[in-house]
Amino acid sequence: MSLSRWLLTGSVLLLAACATTSEVAEPMPVVAANVVDSPFSVSGRLAVSYQGKGHVANFDWQHSPGSDQLNVKTPIGTTVASLSRDAGGVVLVADGQERRAADVETLTEATLGWPLPLSNLAWWARGLAAPGIPSEQSADGRLQQQGWLIRNLKDATTSQPRRLELEREGLTIRLVFSEWRASNALTPILP
Repeated sequence: MSLSRWLLTGSVLLLAACATTSEVAEPMPVVAANVVDSPFSVSGRLAVSYQGKGHVANFDWQHSPGSDQLNVKTPIGTTVASLSRDAGGVVLVADGQERRAADVETLTEATLGWPLPLSNLAWWARGLAAPGIPSEQSADGRLQQQGWLIRNLKDATTSQPRRLELEREGLTIRLVFSEWRASNALTPILP
């Protein structure tokens, strides 16, 4: 099956998933100073539209404070790219090549032509503004932070994060979360 057929099939599946779940948009509050990041694991679908071109894929993402492992897969489950982030930097393995950089944004900008804001995506995916970074709420509840316009939708029946939409300068990234496999709760630091 050709790449265009995969993308078309993935787009149809993505639209179907969005239409079958009841979602609610919620404002994205700023995280309190005494809250620490906590690990989570999630899978779902990813759609990216940049300069008139669209791409659709599945993903598995394991996050813990200070590190991330993001695997991008075809609709049938074959891993096409793997992104690892830790204190030592970022490694992207795709097309049989390994690329390294100090941070995800620099690496994805150099290889894809657009930055993936992975360092703050963990906060936004949980419906929160990233701590310590200036932000604004728009009248429609979307968050503006680091040049991104962000909308988080939750499942109306479980209040679990369901969909995240990011927009910036001709780039749109949509993540539809299908399965949270670990806690996405944040823990307050007690004095």
